[in-house]
Amino acid sequence: MPLIEQKACLDYIRNKFNHPTFFPKNKGVTIGLPNKFISPNRRIFNQDQFYWDTYFTIIGALDLGKIKLSKGMVENLTYLYKKYGIIPSRNRFYNLGISQPPFLTSMAFEVYEKTLDKMWLKKIILVAENELKSYWMKKTGAGNHLVTKNLSRYCDHNITHSTAEQESGWDMTSRFKENCMHYLPVDLNSCLYKYETDLARAFEILNDKEKQIKYLKNAKKREKEMRKLMWSEKRGFFFDYNYYSNKRAKFYSLAGFYPMWAKIATKKEAKKMIKQLKLFNAKGGLVNTQKERLTPEYRQWDYPNGWPCQQFIVIEALNNYGYEKEAKRIAKKWINMNTKIFLETNKMWEKYDVTTMQIGKSGRYKTQYGFGWTNGVYIRLLKKYLK
Repeated sequence: MPLIEQKACLDYIRNKFNHPTFFPKNKGVTIGLPNKFISPNRRIFNQDQFYWDTYFTIIGALDLGKIKLSKGMVENLTYLYKKYGIIPSRNRFYNLGISQPPFLTSMAFEVYEKTLDKMWLKKIILVAENELKSYWMKKTGAGNHLVTKNLSRYCDHNITHSTAEQESGWDMTSRFKENCMHYLPVDLNSCLYKYETDLARAFEILNDKEKQIKYLKNAKKREKEMRKLMWSEKRGFFFDYNYYSNKRAKFYSLAGFYPMWAKIATKKEAKKMIKQLKLFNAKGGLVNTQKERLTPEYRQWDYPNGWPCQQFIVIEALNNYGYEKEAKRIAKKWINMNTKIFLETNKMWEKYDVTTMQIGKSGRYKTQYGFGWTNGVYIRLLKKYLK
C-alpha cells in the first residue's frame, strides 16, 4: 500500500489518541478514573477502559510518544485494583466480579522501557504481584481460579460458564463448548507464566534476589504442568485442558500460540507449532479458530473473524523464536487489510473477516468502529514492518 494511504489511517488514529476520555467521577454504572484514557470508541464503549484492551492500545500510544497518557491508563487499572481488589473487565460497577486476560506486567514493562523509572515500575509490579496471588491464584470461595495442578481457570463471582467465558475476553466462542469453567485455558496460564517471569525480571531490577528466585521457580512449575497437560506431541500444538473430563481439547485456536509468546515452548515445539499456521492463514491475516465444529449460533471470536490482539500475540510469538519472515508476512497482510477497509469506510474496526477482507462478523453486539486496540496494534506493526 502506498504511504499516502497509510498516512490517512495514521491521521485518523492520531486524532483518536489526541482526544482521550476523562471521566473522573462515578456516574450511574460507570466508575470514574483518575487519569485520562483512550476508550475503544465514542459509541457504546465511550466511557469505558477495558483491562486487556489497554495493553494493545498503549503499545501504539507509546510509539506515538504519549508516555504520560499510557502511564495514566496503567495507573487507572492499579487504582481499580487497590479500591476493589480486582482489575475488572472495564470500569463499570456491574463488572466488578469479572476480570479479563491479565496483561498488567506486560504494560508495566512497555512503559518502563520508555522511561527507565524504577520507582514507577515497582509501584505497578507490586499491584500485579498481589493480583496474581489474590485473584488469579485464588483457591477457595466464590470465583476461585486456581483449581488443579498449579494451573488456573477463568471464573467470575457468579460462578457461571457464560460469564467465565466473558472473563476470557473471547465473548463468545465455540472453544469452550459452553463449559468455560471446566477448562484450564492455555492462553490464561501462558499469561500467568509471563507474570511470573516478568515479576522475576522486575525484582532483579529492584535488587530483590529472594523474590526473583521465587517467581522463577513458580514459572518453572507452571511450565512443567502446562507441557504435561496441554502439549500434544502428535498434533504439534498446545490446547486447553478439560480438568473435569481429564482430557486435552482438540479445538484449534490462536490461543495455542500463547506459549510461544510467553516463551514457554521449546525450540523443538515451536518448530512444530509454526506448521499449524496453515490452519489459520487467510487473505487478511489469521482467523481466530478452526473452521470446523463451531456452534450452530455464530460466535464472534470464531472463524472467520480475526482480532488485532491475537494477530499481535502470534506475530510476537513468531519473533521470539526467530521466525521473522512468517511474522512479517502476517503483519503486512493485517496492515494492508486494515488500510484497505479504512479507505472504503473511513473507519478502523474492532475485528475483521480476514477470509474476505471485510468488516468482522457481528456476535454479541454489532461490530464496532473506532477502535482502540486496532489502532494501537496498527501503529506498532506499521512502525516495525513498514519504516
